[in-house]
Amino acid sequence: MTRLRAAAVTAALMMTAAPALAQLGGSTAPPTQKPNTPSEGEMSEAMVQKVGVALRHVAVIRQQYAERAQSAGSQQQTQDLTNKAEQEMVKAIGDQGLSVQQYDQTIRMAQADQGLRRRLMAAAQSAD
Repeated sequence: MTRLRAAAVTAALMMTAAPALAQLGGSTAPPTQKPNTPSEGEMSEAMVQKVGVALRHVAVIRQQYAERAQSAGSQQQTQDLTNKAEQEMVKAIGDQGLSVQQYDQTIRMAQADQGLRRRLMAAAQSAD
């Protein structure tokens, strides 16, 4: 994947990550207490790297399954592909040591914080 294409995929994902994750984990309404969830100013580089890597993997999974869904023959096949994609996205997030809630919260924070968004995009673009 070229750098430009990776940047476009990452940028597109940043704009759509919260709604997609709402489908993954049911309600993504933030809990009243957020233990271990740093504010924008406290976001560690390690957390940015983890979320960035997860973001890249989620973007790739979304793209792969979107392409497959376009050629699905039935609504059931499309639903099966959607379910498989959701499972793979949750696994990709978990593989980074994150919960879907931590990932979702960080994405939401990045939508409101341009500096954090740039850090996440840089981490996503440098991910394997």
